[in-house]
Amino acid sequence: MRRTSRLIAPVLVLLLGLIVAGCSSTTSQTSGYFGPSVESVTEKKKAATQELKDTKKDLRKLRRQLNKLEKLEARDERRLKRKRLSKRSKAKIEARMAKRAPQIEDLQDGVKKAQKAFDRAVRNERRAQRRLESAQKRKEAADRRIAAAKKRKAERLAAAEKKKKEREAAKIAAAKAKKASGSSSTSAFGGGLFARKDPALKYVDDYKGRKDGEFALAAIPTDKIDKRLLRQQVRYRTRHPAGTLVVDTKAKYLYLVQYGGRAMRYGIGVGKAGFEWSGSARVGWKREWPTWTPPSEMIARKPRLRKWSAANGGMPGGPKNPLGARALYLTQGGVDTLYRLHGTPEWKSIGTAASSGCIRLMNQDVIDLFKRVPNGAKVVVL
Repeated sequence: MRRTSRLIAPVLVLLLGLIVAGCSSTTSQTSGYFGPSVESVTEKKKAATQELKDTKKDLRKLRRQLNKLEKLEARDERRLKRKRLSKRSKAKIEARMAKRAPQIEDLQDGVKKAQKAFDRAVRNERRAQRRLESAQKRKEAADRRIAAAKKRKAERLAAAEKKKKEREAAKIAAAKAKKASGSSSTSAFGGGLFARKDPALKYVDDYKGRKDGEFALAAIPTDKIDKRLLRQQVRYRTRHPAGTLVVDTKAKYLYLVQYGGRAMRYGIGVGKAGFEWSGSARVGWKREWPTWTPPSEMIARKPRLRKWSAANGGMPGGPKNPLGARALYLTQGGVDTLYRLHGTPEWKSIGTAASSGCIRLMNQDVIDLFKRVPNGAKVVVL
């Protein structure tokens, strides 16, 4: 029993040490800093500096003593070299020198040992300084990581709170709109035929007014537009691959071909008689709130547009610009065709032949199309 109890005690001490070490390790990991603390390294640096001072003091003391004895030894050697020196005086000097010799040897050994101790203290002090600088750098890096993590966490929390507030505000606004409109929205579009399950109504909220960059995007009265011209996803069979834009000028539709035999369909306005255009092209580049430059033929027909000619810099982008909020410029073989897929503030022209050959969409629709279509996409105009 006694032997067992003697074995248990060291085991318990070892386990306690491991638990304490684990706790300290966990703490250091939690703080983001690994390695010895700056405080402990600072204490070691102070101890090394104090040791350096002490060894330097001891070395100086021994050197002073040795220098003193060496001066006495040199003086007695000079006295012995004198020609007129009595035997008695010579004996006294030799006795002093003999007595002093072991003291000098001891001091010389002491100086050598003190010099070694001083050199070792210098190395230890430099090593402690390097360790302190390294610990400070690691601690600073850990503090930066912790600060960055706290900042990211605060940003995530702020973003989540903002989204939460936006959702709550949207719910309140939807409830108010529903209460104010009652059943008028369904009756305006043909009663139950245009219910929320109708694909034409899926994106109807996107036609509301909002801020787009530095400009205000006007709301579109969807209740005054034929619902077939509103953006909606439809079944669409075609030989063209997904990502192709197909413009059906007769039906006044633009299709963005998608996978699975489906497409996103947009209502469009097309060119007037004599200005129709057909063929295939590519989206050469895209612009947000583009500048409009009327061609010379249009200026010849409408001289009032001369102030917006290319020579005058064109009409800057804005709510009244004929190209609307976005424009996709069509090219053939890398050459501009001068035809565009663009927005328009004139939502009443959608579903008609009113443009000068370009394909126009409602501003909210062209913004949606702009996001979905990359440069280089194929465009087929039927």
